[in-house]
Amino acid sequence: MEYRELRIQTEKKDLEMLEAELIGNGFTSMMIDDPDDVRDILEHPDTYRYDYINDSLKEDLMRKPVVTLYFADDEEGLADMKRAEALLDRISASDDPVGKSDAGKTSGGLSVIYLEAAAGDDSEWLYKWQEFFRPTRVGERIVVRPSWEAYDPKPEDLVIEMDPGMAFGSGLHETTSMCIRALEKILADREGMAAAEAAEDGGAGTKILDVGTGTGILAIAGVLLGADEALGIDIDLDAVRVANENIEKNDLADKITAQYGDLTEGVDYRADIVVANLMADLVMRLSPAAAGHLESGGWYVTSGILDIKEEIVSRAIREAGFAIEEVLHDGEWCAVIARKM
Repeated sequence: MEYRELRIQTEKKDLEMLEAELIGNGFTSMMIDDPDDVRDILEHPDTYRYDYINDSLKEDLMRKPVVTLYFADDEEGLADMKRAEALLDRISASDDPVGKSDAGKTSGGLSVIYLEAAAGDDSEWLYKWQEFFRPTRVGERIVVRPSWEAYDPKPEDLVIEMDPGMAFGSGLHETTSMCIRALEKILADREGMAAAEAAEDGGAGTKILDVGTGTGILAIAGVLLGADEALGIDIDLDAVRVANENIEKNDLADKITAQYGDLTEGVDYRADIVVANLMADLVMRLSPAAAGHLESGGWYVTSGILDIKEEIVSRAIREAGFAIEEVLHDGEWCAVIARKM
């Protein structure tokens, strides 16, 4: 499919805020090239088990993050790209960018530099992923394997076949792996209780609501780890398409569905676990709605939260009616595990 792209360079300190501004204004088709992802691979070679670590990767650490936005190659797409450029002009010039908390204000706006606007074909993007995406263990049991790579699983492995497509969420990022680790723990604890409830009253078992599902990886992992069903929702139609392709590829269409939707409106689904791997600002905004989709005692797993925002996000989660059970940390990121009171 032909598309237009707009590449934006920013500073590491501004990356999360730039993502939040773009998503909050409806620009969700994006790719984030963050050199810190390379740093994590270099610092945890045994975790990632990659065979391409070399000096050229080390040079990547000197780059600044780049966010690439994608637009349809038509009149509407061009109008959206102009709208994105206008938004970036506004937030880079503002002394108080929209969405910054009092604790996060800086002198001057977000650091934004346009690198280029160009046309392309999404097959080029997919090919680049094939160069670097390898079978990777995420958590204790989940292994993510792209379709073009062979993998000999161990008896305890739960293998997800997944090609990333035009959506975020291959499982490599710390935020995704922490969510999977949280799901492993919660579902292991629920396993005996759910079995007893089902035997006693014919209960429906464990249901997961995956908010901002992306590739569908968390919904898929949750079902492989023992959940009975899952619903993934996303405001990006490309993500919904990719997630459903991955669900079909893993033979889980009878247990998982991905659909377009916003948790704050039009989604009618009661779950035992809500998982939301988003960003700090979105987690805070969506936490009250998440509580409305859970029964008392239900679990809420959130990530995409920088350590520096742990306190403010935790406060928002508590104010939404949750008790925080545990906070996981990995690098500069954290994940909050909470229960509805």
